Amino acid sequence: MLQAVSRTLSRMYRYDPGALRLVRGIHLTLAVVAAALIADHVGSLAQGIPGFALAVICASAAAHVLMFTPVSTRRREAGELVRFGAVLTGLAATGALIGALSGNAAPVVLQLIWIGVIALGFALDGLGPFWLRAGRMISIFWLFVIMSSTPQSPGLWLPLMTVLSVLIAVLARIGLWRPSARRTYERVAAANRKAIAGYLDHAATGRSRSDKTSRAALHDLAGLRAELELSAELAGAEGELRGLSAEAVAMMRLALEVVRNALEALSADVRRDLIANETYRSSLKEVLRRIETGRDGSDATRPDLEWARGAARFGRQDTFQILRIAQAFDRLWQLAGGDEVIEAGAKDAPAGGKGSGLWNRVSWRLAAQASVAAAVGYGIGHVFQLSHAYWITITVIVVLCSSLGATIHKTAQRTAGTLAGFVVAMLMEPLLSKVPEFRLFLIVALLPPIIILFERNYGIAVGIISFMVLIGLEAMTGLPVSEFWDRLYDTLIGAGAGLAAAWLLFPRRSGEGVKGLASAYLLSCKTFLSEAGDTSGTDRAAYASLKDKARDLMGAAQNYRAEQIPWASSARTSGDLDVLVIVLADYVILYRQARNAIRTEVAQNRREPSVGDLLERMDQRVLEEFDAVLQNRAQQTVPGLAEEWLAAMPAPETADIDLMTDWVATLYYARKVVRCLQGLRQEHIWSATSDLNASAPET
Repeated sequence: MLQAVSRTLSRMYRYDPGALRLVRGIHLTLAVVAAALIADHVGSLAQGIPGFALAVICASAAAHVLMFTPVSTRRREAGELVRFGAVLTGLAATGALIGALSGNAAPVVLQLIWIGVIALGFALDGLGPFWLRAGRMISIFWLFVIMSSTPQSPGLWLPLMTVLSVLIAVLARIGLWRPSARRTYERVAAANRKAIAGYLDHAATGRSRSDKTSRAALHDLAGLRAELELSAELAGAEGELRGLSAEAVAMMRLALEVVRNALEALSADVRRDLIANETYRSSLKEVLRRIETGRDGSDATRPDLEWARGAARFGRQDTFQILRIAQAFDRLWQLAGGDEVIEAGAKDAPAGGKGSGLWNRVSWRLAAQASVAAAVGYGIGHVFQLSHAYWITITVIVVLCSSLGATIHKTAQRTAGTLAGFVVAMLMEPLLSKVPEFRLFLIVALLPPIIILFERNYGIAVGIISFMVLIGLEAMTGLPVSEFWDRLYDTLIGAGAGLAAAWLLFPRRSGEGVKGLASAYLLSCKTFLSEAGDTSGTDRAAYASLKDKARDLMGAAQNYRAEQIPWASSARTSGDLDVLVIVLADYVILYRQARNAIRTEVAQNRREPSVGDLLERMDQRVLEEFDAVLQNRAQQTVPGLAEEWLAAMPAPETADIDLMTDWVATLYYARKVVRCLQGLRQEHIWSATSDLNASAPET
């Protein structure tokens, strides 16, 4: 039991190492509880209006403005909270007016109007990140307007409670303690360094790790990297920030794979001798210390790689692998310094394109899908007289995304999570019915984990929400959980309606904005590789241009992600896309430099023409991979090219060590460019927008 708890806490830490989401969840929980208690107390002043109805509207409004406000600085969050609060207050006032005019028919009228509100909310998707989040927020919040107006409308108390809830939310989020942005960054950076050093220590000393364990460790590094990027963005908003960047972590992660792969490729005797070599072990300790601390004491000299210079006594294959390890050590050493100025994050890409008017930016297609799906779901619930048909409509709002692929993915997660939550509630019902206090504690305690899991693992978050709703209904009605089995039917109906609308009504299978910017960026990288690059000034100018295009692509990807997870803590992508596009530019530069160094050596020393021909083949291999991605073709392979490159490596007995290092570096960086392109294919946002899912073994 204790081990299970420990593993759960460890996993939660990996999800949220900076505690940004945990603190956000705690603030939301405190705000919701305070809003409900205050509104219930105020209910005694509102004659004829149940305190419970006021508590529902107040608590839900506080939860909504906090849920849809992404993590940022206090000043920015305060502005977002006030803006979201103004939107909700206007919506509540509209609901109160409609309720007053409708009289006893208010619940039915408000339910019918909900379809129009949903259409309006989804239409706002194209107006930018704020309105995208606001649109989803009003689509869901209208349900609570309906609930608080049943059996009668609270009238003016509806907008008044909304204003009160916004004030409570602002006080909770802005006034309560939160971790220092810079200290959070330092803590997350330290966690990244510790994880990288631990992986390198295992990989470089030959300690066995299964492929599954290695993949899990690298996956954890990717999660830590994403958290580092978010914390660096927050800390950078307070002034210049120096330290370990997310791009450096991504490149270090790739270097770790090189160390592991090269050590495994060594012959058994050479690997055993290398691991036992005192100079090698001393060099490894220096690199590990540098990674963990960012310093080496004097911070002036690099680790002694004499063990690599002695590789000439081994065969060509083992020499090549040892030089790969040395190259990776040197790269890790450079990247681990952590004294670079961390640049600002991506710019927000225009939602509707440059110069597009308001009419063209409105998401008419998505509004039509949402309204039709909601109407169909409401109609099914009315025909079959389902007691809680609103669950169908909520499911439509949650699962419907801007692309078909994302809708399918969200539908599967929503359905599986709801089923899992129902099963857990059934199993725990005997215990919870005997200890009602524990049930209440559980409902409150589970709110922060939901905030952490929403963007990291939506399926689990839905399972927890389903569990909380079911035990809450059990507490309020006194009925057993089994009586609420129709909640699963409601979810399936809503998911089916949303999926059918996305599939049949103006389906869109790609995000054209992301795809267009990605194509332009990859084409620029390819053009840069095709040029000679004779001067460093030209390199710097081209590199700056690549970085600008990368940031435009990242901004568009962040807007796309906000469409899929509007309640996320951050607009950052959850996978590697944000960093892969930057890292790709770095590796393109490094590959061209290593390639040009060999070209210079070939020209000056008149080496065999076959060397130049082989270099051109290597160059063509990389360029063809760019073409494959741009043309949506499967990953390319050139069987035997790596082996020919190894066979043509200058003889260790006669070649200069710098030439041999450049020889290894050229293949190393070529592989990294291909790996980055392969990573882009596999990254969720890229695959959802471009359908580039084909993959093949690395050449």
